[in-house]
Amino acid sequence: MSEELKELQKITRTLTLAYADSLEKSLGKYASTDERKMIWVLIDGINMPKDIMDRIGKDRIKERAIRVFLETLEEAKLIENPKRKPPERLIDFVPASWIALFEREVEAEGDKAT
Repeated sequence: MSEELKELQKITRTLTLAYADSLEKSLGKYASTDERKMIWVLIDGINMPKDIMDRIGKDRIKERAIRVFLETLEEAKLIENPKRKPPERLIDFVPASWIALFEREVEAEGDKAT
Protein backbone atom coordinates (compact mmCIF):
# COMPACT_ATOMS: atom_id res chain seq x y z
CA MET A 1 0.00 0.00 0.00
CA SER A 2 1.41 3.37 -0.95
CA GLU A 3 2.22 6.00 1.63
CA GLU A 4 -0.30 8.38 0.04
CA LEU A 5 -3.08 5.83 0.39
CA LYS A 6 -2.17 5.17 4.04
CA GLU A 7 -2.21 8.90 4.73
CA LEU A 8 -5.61 9.29 3.03
CA GLN A 9 -7.00 6.44 5.15
CA LYS A 10 -5.75 8.15 8.32
CA ILE A 11 -7.38 11.41 7.26
CA THR A 12 -10.64 9.59 6.46
CA ARG A 13 -10.70 7.91 9.89
CA THR A 14 -9.95 11.21 11.62
CA LEU A 15 -12.72 13.05 9.75
CA THR A 16 -15.18 10.23 10.40
CA LEU A 17 -14.49 10.41 14.13
CA ALA A 18 -14.60 14.21 14.18
CA TYR A 19 -17.93 14.34 12.36
CA ALA A 20 -19.54 11.20 13.80
CA ASP A 21 -22.49 13.12 15.29
CA SER A 22 -23.19 14.89 12.00
CA LEU A 23 -22.87 11.64 10.06
CA GLU A 24 -25.30 9.89 12.41
CA LYS A 25 -27.79 12.75 12.10
CA SER A 26 -27.55 12.74 8.29
CA LEU A 27 -27.86 8.96 8.06
CA GLY A 28 -30.78 9.11 10.50
CA LYS A 29 -32.78 11.04 7.92
CA TYR A 30 -32.77 7.86 5.83
CA ALA A 31 -32.58 5.26 8.59
CA SER A 32 -35.61 6.64 10.40
CA THR A 33 -36.78 3.37 11.99
CA ASP A 34 -35.07 0.71 14.07
CA GLU A 35 -35.41 -1.74 11.18
CA ARG A 36 -33.70 0.65 8.77
CA LYS A 37 -30.89 1.25 11.27
CA MET A 38 -30.40 -2.50 11.52
CA ILE A 39 -30.32 -2.74 7.72
CA TRP A 40 -27.55 -0.09 7.66
CA VAL A 41 -25.58 -2.13 10.22
CA LEU A 42 -25.89 -5.22 8.01
CA ILE A 43 -24.88 -3.54 4.74
CA ASP A 44 -21.33 -4.84 4.64
CA GLY A 45 -20.64 -6.08 1.12
CA ILE A 46 -21.35 -9.65 2.28
CA ASN A 47 -25.05 -9.80 3.22
CA MET A 48 -27.59 -10.02 0.43
CA PRO A 49 -31.08 -8.55 1.04
CA LYS A 50 -32.44 -12.01 1.92
CA ASP A 51 -29.63 -12.47 4.46
CA ILE A 52 -30.47 -9.08 5.97
CA MET A 53 -34.14 -10.09 6.24
CA ASP A 54 -33.19 -13.39 7.89
CA ARG A 55 -30.93 -11.63 10.42
CA ILE A 56 -33.54 -9.00 11.34
CA GLY A 57 -36.45 -11.40 11.24
CA LYS A 58 -39.00 -12.26 8.57
CA ASP A 59 -41.79 -11.37 10.97
CA ARG A 60 -40.31 -7.90 11.42
CA ILE A 61 -39.40 -6.86 7.87
CA LYS A 62 -40.01 -8.10 4.35
CA GLU A 63 -37.34 -8.44 1.68
CA ARG A 64 -39.20 -5.98 -0.56
CA ALA A 65 -38.99 -3.28 2.15
CA ILE A 66 -35.25 -3.90 2.37
CA ARG A 67 -34.86 -3.57 -1.40
CA VAL A 68 -36.82 -0.30 -1.45
CA PHE A 69 -34.60 1.09 1.33
CA LEU A 70 -31.47 -0.03 -0.54
CA GLU A 71 -32.72 1.76 -3.67
CA THR A 72 -33.23 4.92 -1.62
CA LEU A 73 -29.71 4.69 -0.18
CA GLU A 74 -28.27 4.08 -3.64
CA GLU A 75 -30.07 7.14 -5.05
CA ALA A 76 -28.60 9.17 -2.16
CA LYS A 77 -25.12 7.86 -3.11
CA LEU A 78 -24.67 6.27 0.32
CA ILE A 79 -24.26 2.70 -0.94
CA GLU A 80 -23.39 0.72 -4.03
CA ASN A 81 -26.08 -1.84 -4.83
CA PRO A 82 -25.04 -3.86 -7.90
CA LYS A 83 -27.42 -6.49 -9.25
CA ARG A 84 -26.86 -10.01 -7.89
CA LYS A 85 -24.16 -8.75 -5.52
CA PRO A 86 -24.40 -7.66 -1.90
CA PRO A 87 -24.83 -3.95 -1.19
CA GLU A 88 -21.89 -2.07 0.27
CA ARG A 89 -21.70 1.20 2.21
CA LEU A 90 -19.77 4.03 0.57
CA ILE A 91 -19.38 5.65 3.98
CA ASP A 92 -17.67 3.22 6.32
CA PHE A 93 -19.51 4.43 9.39
CA VAL A 94 -22.03 2.78 11.68
CA PRO A 95 -23.16 4.67 14.78
CA ALA A 96 -22.37 2.73 17.94
CA SER A 97 -25.95 3.14 19.16
CA TRP A 98 -27.20 1.41 15.99
CA ILE A 99 -24.87 -1.54 16.57
CA ALA A 100 -26.10 -1.75 20.18
CA LEU A 101 -29.71 -1.64 18.94
CA PHE A 102 -29.04 -4.51 16.55
CA GLU A 103 -27.31 -6.56 19.24
CA ARG A 104 -30.19 -5.98 21.69
CA GLU A 105 -32.74 -7.03 19.08
CA VAL A 106 -30.81 -10.17 18.15
CA GLU A 107 -30.46 -11.06 21.82
CA ALA A 108 -34.19 -10.47 22.40
CA GLU A 109 -35.06 -12.72 19.44
CA GLY A 110 -32.77 -15.40 20.87
CA ASP A 111 -34.54 -15.15 24.22
CA LYS A 112 -37.93 -15.59 22.51
CA ALA A 113 -36.69 -18.73 20.76
CA THR A 114 -35.71 -20.41 24.01
